[in-house]
Amino acid sequence: MPAQGDTRVAEAPGWLWKHALWMVGLGFFLSALLATLVDMDPRLSGYFYDPTAAQQWFLKTAVPWIWLYRYGEWPTWALVIGAALVWGGSLRRHSWICYRRACALIVLAVMLGPGLLVNGVLKPLWGRPRPAQVDLFGGARPYQHWWQPGHIGGGRSFPSGHAAMGYVLVLGTCLVPRRRSAWLRGLVLGGALAYGSLLGATRIIQGGHFLSDVLGSGSLMCFLVATLQAVLPTPALPNTAASQNPPTVFNAM
Repeated sequence: MPAQGDTRVAEAPGWLWKHALWMVGLGFFLSALLATLVDMDPRLSGYFYDPTAAQQWFLKTAVPWIWLYRYGEWPTWALVIGAALVWGGSLRRHSWICYRRACALIVLAVMLGPGLLVNGVLKPLWGRPRPAQVDLFGGARPYQHWWQPGHIGGGRSFPSGHAAMGYVLVLGTCLVPRRRSAWLRGLVLGGALAYGSLLGATRIIQGGHFLSDVLGSGSLMCFLVATLQAVLPTPALPNTAASQNPPTVFNAM
């Protein structure tokens, strides 16, 4: 009886975490809608703009924001490079085959998310002007809501590339073994969301993005990672003790 009770307790977080990224992505989307209703984009950006200052976006080059702008994407790129090296190494080391799916998830999430979807498609085609480019903050272009497509090449504000590079790290929740407790997944998810929000706040403070650009990146990255986790096949591994119990968190996605 106690064993059966324990099994039921262990299964509950499994369902929750299976759908967690979809729910978080939906939360980002609803937050963007709410921000639009209360006109939060220009209001929030206005706190960091002073038309009388020598540098109107007065915190643009201040520490730590300038450091986060320059180097904030580096941890994600380091993770991608490491995953690519491990995947390549698995071609020679059969004991690394169990890591291939995790490495593929990391590389595909970053290449398809911040790489293709955000910087390759939406930013150039959506044409939303950045805060520093709109007439509300001394620019020459009219303000445009995030849901209104503009002229191709008219701006690269929506969505935020820096925020996407932070939020895509929610893929870490897919790398935590199922046997680990839910608090570890919560810690990984919370850290990724906090880091993406920090990079997004950096770009808002610098006049590079509106709040909805950041929220849009969060929604897109959560939906993308959840989709990849659902569609990536799980390879059949040799029936060995090493393959059934790989030594790191890359074993059970």
